[in-house]
Amino acid sequence: MARVPRLSWRRLAVLVLLILVGFGAGLYVRRGSDELPDPSSKTYRDAVAAFHTGLAAILVGAEVIAEEKLLRVAQLVPQEPAAWANLGLLALRRMDFDLADERMQKARALAPDSGQVQALSGLLEGLRGRLESARTYLQQAVALDPHNLKAAYALAQLIEQQGGEQSLAEVQHTLTRLLEIQPDNQAVWLELARVAAKRGDMETSLQMIARLQEHTSGWPSVAQEHLRTLQAVAAQANPQRTAQQAMLLQNVLMRDATYRRHRAAIQTPVGQEGEVVWRFLRLPSPHAGPAAPDDALTFAIEPFAVDGGPWAWINAMALDGEESPTVILADGDGVRIGEAAVLRFPGGTEGLPPWQHGIVGVDFNNDFKLDLALAGAAGLSLFRQDDAGVFTDMTAHMALPEAVTHAPYTGVWTADVDLDGDLDLLVGTAQGPPLVVRNNGDDTFTPLHLFDGVAGLRAFVWGDVDADGVPDAVLLDATGALHVYANQRAARFAARPLPQALGTVLAMALADLNSDSVLDLVVLQSDGRLQRLSQTAEGQAWHMVELAQWPNFPAKVAVATPRLLVADVDNNGGLDLIASIPSGGQVWLSDTQGAFRSLDKPLPGRMFAVADLTGDGKLDLIGLSEVGEPLRLVNQGRKDYFWLTLRPRAVHVPGDGRINSFGVGGEVEVRAGLLFQKQVIAGPALHFGLGDQRTADVARITWPNGDVQAEFDLQANQVVSARQRLKGSCPWLFAYDGEMLRFITDFMWRSPLGLRINAQDTAGVLMTEDWVKIRGDQLTPRDGVYDLRITAELWETHFFDHIALLVVDHPAEMEIYVDERFAVPPPALTVYPTAPPRPVARAWDDQGREVTDLVRTRDGRYLDSFGRGTYQGVTREHYVELDLGADVPASGPLWLIASGWIRPTDSSINLAISQGRHTPPQGLQLEVPDGRGGWVVARSDLGFPAGKTKTILIDLQGLWRTGVPRLLRLRTNMEIYWDALAWAPGLPETELKTQRLIPHTAELRYRGFSVVEAADRSSPEVPQYHALEGTAPRWRDLIGYYTRFGDVRELLEAVDDRYVIMNAGDELVLRFVALPPPPAGWRRDFVLIGDGWNKDGDYNTTFSKTVLPLPAHDQPGYTTPPGALEDDPVYRRHPQDWQRYHTRYITPQPFQEALRTR
Repeated sequence: MARVPRLSWRRLAVLVLLILVGFGAGLYVRRGSDELPDPSSKTYRDAVAAFHTGLAAILVGAEVIAEEKLLRVAQLVPQEPAAWANLGLLALRRMDFDLADERMQKARALAPDSGQVQALSGLLEGLRGRLESARTYLQQAVALDPHNLKAAYALAQLIEQQGGEQSLAEVQHTLTRLLEIQPDNQAVWLELARVAAKRGDMETSLQMIARLQEHTSGWPSVAQEHLRTLQAVAAQANPQRTAQQAMLLQNVLMRDATYRRHRAAIQTPVGQEGEVVWRFLRLPSPHAGPAAPDDALTFAIEPFAVDGGPWAWINAMALDGEESPTVILADGDGVRIGEAAVLRFPGGTEGLPPWQHGIVGVDFNNDFKLDLALAGAAGLSLFRQDDAGVFTDMTAHMALPEAVTHAPYTGVWTADVDLDGDLDLLVGTAQGPPLVVRNNGDDTFTPLHLFDGVAGLRAFVWGDVDADGVPDAVLLDATGALHVYANQRAARFAARPLPQALGTVLAMALADLNSDSVLDLVVLQSDGRLQRLSQTAEGQAWHMVELAQWPNFPAKVAVATPRLLVADVDNNGGLDLIASIPSGGQVWLSDTQGAFRSLDKPLPGRMFAVADLTGDGKLDLIGLSEVGEPLRLVNQGRKDYFWLTLRPRAVHVPGDGRINSFGVGGEVEVRAGLLFQKQVIAGPALHFGLGDQRTADVARITWPNGDVQAEFDLQANQVVSARQRLKGSCPWLFAYDGEMLRFITDFMWRSPLGLRINAQDTAGVLMTEDWVKIRGDQLTPRDGVYDLRITAELWETHFFDHIALLVVDHPAEMEIYVDERFAVPPPALTVYPTAPPRPVARAWDDQGREVTDLVRTRDGRYLDSFGRGTYQGVTREHYVELDLGADVPASGPLWLIASGWIRPTDSSINLAISQGRHTPPQGLQLEVPDGRGGWVVARSDLGFPAGKTKTILIDLQGLWRTGVPRLLRLRTNMEIYWDALAWAPGLPETELKTQRLIPHTAELRYRGFSVVEAADRSSPEVPQYHALEGTAPRWRDLIGYYTRFGDVRELLEAVDDRYVIMNAGDELVLRFVALPPPPAGWRRDFVLIGDGWNKDGDYNTTFSKTVLPLPAHDQPGYTTPPGALEDDPVYRRHPQDWQRYHTRYITPQPFQEALRTR
């Protein structure tokens, strides 16, 4: 298994391959060989595997792996132009235009008649500024493939950019041709209306506007208003104003899902240059989609040899998450776990058996062992698994009132309803609303009512049905009515209407049946029809499709009596349907087109679960006969298709706590060749049939907290563990040091928007301005300017209102610092001159171990002796004790200079900590000897370092009593890693020469994502500017308008709520005019000053789904929910900025659909 790249050895291997492949390709081109490998050969199989893994790596932003795999294809089959074209695209996206040109030349030589290759060549030439050459290539691309809409639209844009007497006529002609191919494309209508008006053809413009008018019913009201304005100016025969108004309408319409879909058909997203060549151009491509179903599939019925019965409930669970599933049986008296434990079931004095969903496996304490929750007529019980198969009754420790633990229930399910990293319970009642039993993370639970609109819960599923990133709740009540509650985050849910045509539902499941990367609801209705319900229009509408009809389905089957399971039982790569009632059931296999056909032989009873009981990679069925006899139906499939079992795992180390142990509630997408599948993580293992594909090229895991991870070249039965890396922090600052651009530090750490402190409170923004020091050796003029870069690379949106560079000249024998702390109240924003810092004489950790050598100098070795706690960012209380030495001055200004970094908590972690008996994060406090053998707090609430590679200043003046040794302790319970600890006398009277520079140029552009490396777990992740991990979207971006690429200097000139809005992958390139060198005997350092805000995408950060509401300096609370853009106070003050600057509308759709098969 290959991981997303981090280590330099992989990049070295790519370079070696590049040399070898370049040599081989040169030989091939000179010899003119045309021999291709036979599709039955190993060479062909290896080339197919490498090609599709390379494509998958491009799609998930792992471009080092993509380069390696595609070079492998070029080595195996140098005659295949698709490999060279995609290699050229990779070089193009990282702006290596010479290498891109070399590769495109190879692709064109091999496939001169490929419109795709010509289009990519045109894009490359355009980026290099060679517009005539670009135009020629695009014209050839369109001539070769008139249905290449994106090439045609790119050609139209280029012709208009070039100008000329006939340019607009050519543009209009090109757009008209586009319309012939896609006559209902609203984006083409509007673009044609604009161009026609611009050239004075008002008749055509009016025709296009009239077409738009017929399709406005779903538009936002502001778009309809803009269209009315457009109609009015067009009716006045005002070409210039008509063209201008059409452009404004284009921008406003980007909020409409239909318009965006039409726009995406003709234009790639901004920043994602070029279209991947999806299939071979010379080699035969493998089949796209599932393989043929195994119509000869049968199940061998094997009764279990168990005593007792009849049984009411059965399932199979991997209790330790690893071994083969253990069969669990239950009746009204007890729960039998394999051949070992028997647990009391809360069936009451009458011994009432569990309902269908009366037992659930849930690892409530995140110890990687499944525990059991039982719900029955006599209440709720929770059993913790200690050793294998040994369970302890924890019900009395749940801290729930007896009214909760002893109430009658119809079922129990598990979900992380508040998205805080641990699994909660949901219990159903016979008639009233269900009850959420929230996990507090300390073995206690709290009852909550979140779904009061549902009475008599019978079934529940948890998954992201509206594709907005967070799981939604789907509930089935006692009447057969379905309820969908959209997750609004922060444990808030909103009911969504369902189609009126939907009949009485008896059972339901959740699956992506049509492989469109969006989860569907699958329901069995009372008439025996199986239906698929898919949300459309971004969750605002439903599409309902009949999948199959259960023949001779009996009348009056009670709600929740049937079981409906979805799994790939024949391993052909398509999900199958298994529906059953006590008297029997039916299996429907999916075919190559996604349609369903039933197996001839019915099932003998009600099937409760699917699991691989025999370890052969084929899914078996577990159920009960009509008389309660346990049944095992062993899969006797005839086609030996390939398969993959994936076992997602959170990090099994202390100090994380972000993700429940098995990742329940997350999602896994698998791509194998041209086969794409997506599943919800609902337990310790997921099974994927691969059909004819021997391995999975990539699995992209979206963990329940929104973090994303990709794994490559997966073999069967693969374990995937979550990596611990920050998903949000702040932008990264790089500076040119005379050799290269290197990372300096985090920037704008002090002004997070919507950061949750606990379950009730959100942090206000106390300070929007940030100062960070840049040493003189870290910033060297290049071509007369200081070159700085700010990159957005995490799951965040950044708002930069003002940026300036403070040049600080000072005598060479002294130092200057700024206090890079996050604290309440905030530290002063000023430059502190000091004498040269002196390392502490000695240092000990709180276990008495001497650590002087670790903190003596700033060398990248960090003090880390405090262990890890339950949650990331918080550990046990600890301190470092310092002896400053005998030469510390007895009076005058004195500073402790502490350099290090912090691994922070986030909103979801803070929420989890606040729920149970957990100690919250405690900032630094400074203690000194009290003169009586003890210690006293001298400075409290000192905060913490504001990110990575930070230096903080703590005032030591006047701390010690006369005769008391110059000792001190820095105490906290946060994960703060000290690199260097020193002291220095302050020199407040020193004259400094400072000059504040504003940017000479400020350009916003797309860059991508840096390779990040950490020396060890004690060290911070450090991004490498000149090594890109990828350029594809890697986060579920916040929805809204961002600043368009180009010159943004005007927005950064003053603190005025006119800001640059940056998304992940963006880069702000800043250049300041360099000043003459300082005089002899003086040195120069710098302070970068920024004003603005950061908002991360954490599911519990307030308003984390959208760019809105816009931050403002007069609104530090950030509490007003987002509404329409035009109603936002910042927009109302500066509406022109959304016409000139903030015209780049971004949604998570490119991320959502990245892996689906084109």
